[in-house]
Amino acid sequence: MTMATPSTRRRAASLRRHGTALACLVAVATGAAAHAQEETAGAEPYRLGLLVDAGAPHGIGVSAVFKPLPWLRLQAGPTTNTLSLGFRGGLSLLPMQTFISPSINVEGGHYFGSDYNDVVDWLGATPTSATSAIRDISYDYVAGSVGLEIGAANRFNFFLHLGLSYVRMGVDDASALIEDATDESDITARNLTVRATIPSVKVGFLFYFF
Repeated sequence: MTMATPSTRRRAASLRRHGTALACLVAVATGAAAHAQEETAGAEPYRLGLLVDAGAPHGIGVSAVFKPLPWLRLQAGPTTNTLSLGFRGGLSLLPMQTFISPSINVEGGHYFGSDYNDVVDWLGATPTSATSAIRDISYDYVAGSVGLEIGAANRFNFFLHLGLSYVRMGVDDASALIEDATDESDITARNLTVRATIPSVKVGFLFYFF
């Protein structure tokens, strides 16, 4: 049987202290590495999502969203103004990657022809020869806006956009409109085009899936 000398006991105690310190250091380093890996994984930007919005004058829309870069968002999808259906596409620039961020937005869209006599009926008025003649109204628009994005860098995002819309509206048969305004029955007219720049507002949210 070998007796432990004081020197052996000191070396054993030193090894235990150093071993404990080394184990703690390894545990801290492992935890830090895991935490850094989680942060890196959490920082991966979301790219694909779904956007829902409503506003004036362009109604309600649902769009697929693709975010190829942290500061660039692309979207496209169908729209409705409750009278007709349309489609749109646009992009948003997000200059700040923060929870609350400003945005610069551009959008273009088209609404297919629709019977706007429903508006006259809804208002309780009696359709005239003019309103009955303009059953097929379609329009194109381009809108620019600035906005406020809440949750811009997160999976869920709420936004408010304010701006201007340039609208080009087409009336296939304008003869009845001119006849009604001039009391002349033998007037013929080509298709009528109306252009206007009007304020626009939009609120909505989007959710990123991936």
